[in-house]
Amino acid sequence: MRPSRRRNVRALPLALTLASSLLLFGMATSRAEEINLYSTREPQLVEPVVASFTAATGITVKLTYIEDNLVTRMKVEGDASPADVLTTIGLDKTSQFAANDLSQPTTSALLHKAIPPQLRGREWISLSVRPRVVMVRNDSPQGAIRYEDLADPRFRGQLCIRSPLHQNNVALISAYLVHHGADATEAWLRGIKANLAHAPEGKDNDVIRQLAEGRCSIGIANTVALAQLRNGREGAEWTAWANKVKTVPTTFERRGTHVNLTGAALAKHAPHRAAALKFLEFLVTPPAQKLYAAAELEYPVTAGAESAPLVAAMGAFSSDTLDIDAISASQKAAIALIKKVGFEK
Repeated sequence: MRPSRRRNVRALPLALTLASSLLLFGMATSRAEEINLYSTREPQLVEPVVASFTAATGITVKLTYIEDNLVTRMKVEGDASPADVLTTIGLDKTSQFAANDLSQPTTSALLHKAIPPQLRGREWISLSVRPRVVMVRNDSPQGAIRYEDLADPRFRGQLCIRSPLHQNNVALISAYLVHHGADATEAWLRGIKANLAHAPEGKDNDVIRQLAEGRCSIGIANTVALAQLRNGREGAEWTAWANKVKTVPTTFERRGTHVNLTGAALAKHAPHRAAALKFLEFLVTPPAQKLYAAAELEYPVTAGAESAPLVAAMGAFSSDTLDIDAISASQKAAIALIKKVGFEK
């Protein structure tokens, strides 16, 4: 879901409170330092936690917002790039840093302890997650469900999804492919196609609206879409639709919930590596996690961090332990299967 430009400025007092509390983090510096942060996350979503980091450490952060083509920007800059830290949205984009030799290992005992192993790689870490789960109307009797069940004929003509070729669905299908193999995944996709209430259309927002309007009885979307609509970011009509829809506990068989993520990495040629690593370590402290995840109504990645009330109200989701890098490596094969099944026909 693309974030709205309208943001809640109430994050600033929380940021100031966080700054004072994190003096205990032990990162105060004796001289002024600066790091360069390249981010595809909109500035107003990043600035509160950046301000807290600076207040706690004395290290300033020069933020450069790059809406698209962060990888291209880094390739053009090459060895001369001033970037220290790279942050982006989506496991596909996060994995591109290492794949294009634009990042370096984030060796840190603190990071390894704070972040579950499936949500970090050798050259990247997750900062927040977006579970992709089944949603239904509030009056639905549907209980906990497996992703595998979405192809069950009992849902014939009842399922809403956005385009399977959108990255959020590609990532989910890639995870299914790693778990079950190509033949089973193709059969699953054909079952999902047969269960569609109508051709895939719109965004996750539209799936939620279609559920609320009764155009389908079961759908799949990211939790962040539902939370942001309930928050009023798209207006009262969207909020009314979102309030008619709920999440359902969703897992792979004998496994966890598929999540997408926002990720970060140390730039390969980071001029201020030590200070940049301090910034990443700061971002996984519980108070910083709370602030960072709340900005987009996502789930924190660390066990001790508190979720925003709107997020907590959707329930807890235990992320699948499947390695994110394995999902990323399977995306081309997943796209080939999606096209083979022919959802557009």
